[in-house]
Amino acid sequence: MKIHIATVHWQSDYWIDIQLKYISQYIRGDIRTYACLNGVGQEHEIKFDWVNTDDIVDHGTKLNLMANAIMNEASNEDWVVFIDGDAFPVADVVAFAENKINTYPLIAVQRFENLGDIQPHPCFCLTTVGFWKKIKGDWRKGDYKWINSEGRHVNDVGGTLLDLLIQNNEKWLPLNRSNRIDLHPLMFGIYADMVYHHGTGFRRPASRIDKYISPNFEARKRRFEIAKRFFPSSLSKFFFSPYNKIIKTNNALNKKVLSWIDSDDKFYNRFL
Repeated sequence: MKIHIATVHWQSDYWIDIQLKYISQYIRGDIRTYACLNGVGQEHEIKFDWVNTDDIVDHGTKLNLMANAIMNEASNEDWVVFIDGDAFPVADVVAFAENKINTYPLIAVQRFENLGDIQPHPCFCLTTVGFWKKIKGDWRKGDYKWINSEGRHVNDVGGTLLDLLIQNNEKWLPLNRSNRIDLHPLMFGIYADMVYHHGTGFRRPASRIDKYISPNFEARKRRFEIAKRFFPSSLSKFFFSPYNKIIKTNNALNKKVLSWIDSDDKFYNRFL
């Protein structure tokens, strides 16, 4: 049995060596790595067995591209691991999954803490080649929606996959957040004590949930709405966006955690 690992790195090479280090430590076996690399140096391409550098923006499309490459060369009993570029294992993946995979043919992070998201999340998902073929797996958002904790109908990457699991009446094992210590309710997540997901490795450090935990958000939002009446959109956003304070706060947290990652191989124990 081989283990095929598919990841995406976008406009930054910071996570590549970190991720590969933890994969080599915590995923034992015959491994083959696949990566979509955009905006990173060509010197990193030799670190993976298969690479695509096409200018593809949609995350689900990139994951499907790698999945198709894997399906074309892998055996049905082989495992597939989809993992975000800023995510990596922090415990023995094979030991965790080898018994569960017989009962739950798909094992994936579920970020319920993100306002009640229920879909399998591609920051970590493990399944078999045979099962992916069976359900015709698809990472695109698609049209499937669920009602989140705000009462809104939402969809995201993994929505189509959830719909396929429901249509085929297939069980899957959600890996939920297991942090004992939370610096942030969504960022810096540990799932099932096995996978770390930084959460903002390739984008600005602000999420939908931040407006609920940031002091005086509604007051800042009202000032922003007033500013938009008198100033150009770009100017009002630069000076008055209610997310400016959130980004500043989260950037400070992000800087702290990155310093831990750079200096301590067991940094994740700070969250457990």
